[in-house]
Amino acid sequence: MEDVGRWRELCLAASSGRRAAVLTLLAELRTVDERGSAEDRKAALDELVRAAPRLWLHLDRFARSPDAAAGARPADDSGPLHLVLASFDANGRIRQAAVERLARRSGRYAASALALRTGDWVPAVRERAITALLGHVAPDEAAAAVRLLSRLERRCRTAGVLAAYRRALSAPERRRTVRRLAAEPDPYARRFGVELALELGEYVRGDLARTALHDRDQVCRTLCAARLLELDPDQAGRLMWARSAAVRELAVAALPDDVPSARLVGPLADRSRMVRAQARWKLYKRGEPPVEVYRRQLRRCGRATQPRLVAGLAAGLGECGDSTDLTMLEVLAADPTWAPVVRRAAVRALGRLGHVAERLTALAPLAADEAASVARETLDALGAACCATPELLRTALERTEPPVWKAAVRAARALAHWDRLEFMLVAAVDPRPEVAECARAELRHWMHARWSGGAADPGQLRRIGVLLRQAPLAEPDRAGIEWVLRAAARVSRLS
Repeated sequence: MEDVGRWRELCLAASSGRRAAVLTLLAELRTVDERGSAEDRKAALDELVRAAPRLWLHLDRFARSPDAAAGARPADDSGPLHLVLASFDANGRIRQAAVERLARRSGRYAASALALRTGDWVPAVRERAITALLGHVAPDEAAAAVRLLSRLERRCRTAGVLAAYRRALSAPERRRTVRRLAAEPDPYARRFGVELALELGEYVRGDLARTALHDRDQVCRTLCAARLLELDPDQAGRLMWARSAAVRELAVAALPDDVPSARLVGPLADRSRMVRAQARWKLYKRGEPPVEVYRRQLRRCGRATQPRLVAGLAAGLGECGDSTDLTMLEVLAADPTWAPVVRRAAVRALGRLGHVAERLTALAPLAADEAASVARETLDALGAACCATPELLRTALERTEPPVWKAAVRAARALAHWDRLEFMLVAAVDPRPEVAECARAELRHWMHARWSGGAADPGQLRRIGVLLRQAPLAEPDRAGIEWVLRAAARVSRLS
């Protein structure tokens, strides 16, 4: 067990791709291959097989570096670990001999090594590896091969290998292998298996529905939902309860065009923007303005209405409403009796509607809201709408809640060039270390921001100079800001 744990740690460290870690693992593997016991060699190989596929790519990359020890020539009776190491060798003849011997072996290690060599730069090695791999189609071997082939697919030398392997697995006697791939924990292998199973008709409708509703992989859920709705559009109502937004979007798109508006209320108030957009498109196609549905449903909402529904309606109204809806949204955002999720959605909607002045008027009072989440959302909305003022942000910076002052720093990125610098210098002298450190990081970004070169207010430049002398900045940062200030002062004198 100690040996297993040691190999697991070495493989995990090398999976990061750090050169030193990979070379250490290679040295340990070669040492145990030469002088280790059979049990230790088996433990090492088992951990290699269980490791993430990227480990094999890293081993293949670094095995031929000058710092790596040379591998030994494989003998006829070479063990599995020796053959795997030989398949990484810098000598093409040794790699070819290893491939020929691996072709006669079975198991995940052989499939992984052969899959890796299908991208070899020597044509003879590559062709033999492809031919051998197409014969390794047992469930375990296919899982190991697909994990690597799917990550090599974009390399020019492996173009078409995965498609050829897919054809080999399409034979009727390989259905068990396909089902195994569709249940693999690795996402690449799992998606490959699900796509192939759908192509071969391996799923019945019950399986499609279960996968679409409960599978842990987003791509697999979407693939099965699309096929299920293609076979049975009436399943759309069931899939509208899926946890995946992509599946819910497909379900809404599959609804009949004459679906009653009342049935679309849920999708119109969905927590996902793309689902709400799909539901609005259903109404647009038949000439019904969705904004009227949003307004009507929001007027019906009371404190007993589910908060998520009210929040979704407010978010949807912000996406298709106009400035006439500001009053309704202001009521939702400002009333502390509404749930925070409703108020945040209303704030986001306010940041989308009306002119800049209207947005500032509606949002400015909410930046001082007692609820930190509402104040944070307000500051983010002001920053996104480019309508925040330096005075408002300085007030928010004084708040003690980290989400609020961090949102104030983010919103300051939308200020005018010199206003942003002045605000960041004010934050840099804040007695709270975390605020000052965040401001110093933002000041480095400011130095790379584009300055139009226009004249600056001399009074503001003087204030900035005072703040700069007070701010505890690193000398290179201070020198950079001083250089920009001198340039701005020269422009102001000349204008």
